[in-house]
Amino acid sequence: MISLEAKADKYVGISCETRAIALIERADVDVIYIATPPKTHIEYCRLVLKAGKALWCEKPLAVDFDDAAAFVAELERHSTDDKLKAAVNLSLASSPELEMMQKVIAAGDLGPHLSVDIRFQYSAWPRTWQQGASSWLSGREQGGFLREVFSHFVFMHHRLLGEMQLIHGHVIFADNGAAEISVMAEYRCGDLPVRLMGAVGGSAPDVNEWSLYGEQQSLRYADFSVVKIGQQSGWQNIPLLRSQGSVASQLDEVSLMMQNKPHRLASFKEALAVQKVVEQTLKGKR
Repeated sequence: MISLEAKADKYVGISCETRAIALIERADVDVIYIATPPKTHIEYCRLVLKAGKALWCEKPLAVDFDDAAAFVAELERHSTDDKLKAAVNLSLASSPELEMMQKVIAAGDLGPHLSVDIRFQYSAWPRTWQQGASSWLSGREQGGFLREVFSHFVFMHHRLLGEMQLIHGHVIFADNGAAEISVMAEYRCGDLPVRLMGAVGGSAPDVNEWSLYGEQQSLRYADFSVVKIGQQSGWQNIPLLRSQGSVASQLDEVSLMMQNKPHRLASFKEALAVQKVVEQTLKGKR
C-alpha cells in the first residue's frame, strides 16, 4: 500500500493532510471533493458548508435517506448565497454518451416510447478492481451494486426521460450482512414502464445495460462507453461527438461551477431523487 505522503511527493505543489478538518480549513483550498465511504458524506458536507468552501461530493449522499433529505433542505436554505457552490459526482452528467442519447431522443426518430429495461450481471461483487474498497462496498449498510452502479443509471434515466417511481421490487441479500445478490423491480416514469433485473454470480462478462424500446427504433447504453441504435436487423454503435474521458469532463464542469458559470454537474436535489429510488428498491417498497 502506497502512503498518502508518497503519492503527494509524486506531484509538484501537492501536500498531504491526514485529517479532514485540516484540509477543509486550509486557506489555499477552494473546493473539497468528498470521496470517503457513504456513511461519512453528510458529516463532511456539513463541515465544508460551514467553512464556506465549494463542495463536490460522491454519491450516494448518505446511507440514510432522511439524513440526506435533511442536508439537501439545509442546502436549499443557503441557495440564495452567491458563494454557495455544491454538486454531486454522478459522472454521467458530463459524459459524451449522455449527450448523444439526449440528441437521439430529442430528434424523435425512435417513435413513441414503449418501455425501458435495465440489466446488470456481475460474476462477483465487488468487482476485481474494487477489492481495495471491499470492506464497505461488499456490505449491506453502504455497498452493493444498486448504490454503486444502478444509481448512475437512475440519474441518467432521470435526465433523459424524467423521474422513476417504484411500483414493486424484490431483493435477495447475501448472507452475513453482505450486499444484494439479486433484484427484480418495476417502476413507472409517467406512463412509461421501466423494468430492472440484476444479479451477482456466474462465469461471464459483466453486463451494464439500459435500453429504451421505441416503436420505430430503440436506444441502448452499455458498459459505460457504448451507445447503440437498434432495429429488427440488430444493434449498431453510434459514434460519439467527443472522446474526452469522464474524469477530465467532470473537472471541466467543476471549473465552470467555480466560475459561477452554467455547468452540467448533478445537483444535490438530483442526487437525492436518485437516492430515493435506490433506497426504496433496496427496501422493496415505495
